Amino acid sequence: MFKFSVLDGPQVDLEQMLAAKDARIVKEREWLTVHSQTVLLHVTLRIPGPVKTGRRVVTVFSAAIQALEDQLDEAVLESQIDTLATGPEAYLAVRLSPITLKRLMVGFEKQQCFCDLLDLDVMTLKDGQLHQISRADLDLPPRACLVCGEDAKSCARSRRHGLPEVQEVVEAIIKEGWTTHG
Repeated sequence: MFKFSVLDGPQVDLEQMLAAKDARIVKEREWLTVHSQTVLLHVTLRIPGPVKTGRRVVTVFSAAIQALEDQLDEAVLESQIDTLATGPEAYLAVRLSPITLKRLMVGFEKQQCFCDLLDLDVMTLKDGQLHQISRADLDLPPRACLVCGEDAKSCARSRRHGLPEVQEVVEAIIKEGWTTHG
């Protein structure tokens, strides 16, 4: 049996995950309302299973967010990291066009292995409704599966890979961490 060493946070259930999703939607709308002249970059992690966090996860996530802030530099008006049982989340109010920010985030995804775990959602308000800029908006293919490299959503829907197999890949990526280039 595979023993996890970095996913050492609390277990969460479906009800907690759904409540966290609802809370995220409220918070995204609040951020875009308060920072009306910005685009929201909302960052979460792609970690399947009942444990979504741990000490190492938070440390590496924080390093990745710092690298994001460093790269976006003065375009970041405000940022915040929330450390939750359902996984760490970051909110960044960014003064760039939504398409420019999404292009930058697609490039950021390629920088390090840990970026494979990041969901970098670029959000705007359109007629009072949340709108997410997708990879399809840039004519790009969907995110790759962590295990096989095919379409991640297709693999998840079909349950092509067992949870232990995916968790082992996630564990290895988190253990590798974030390398600061300086």
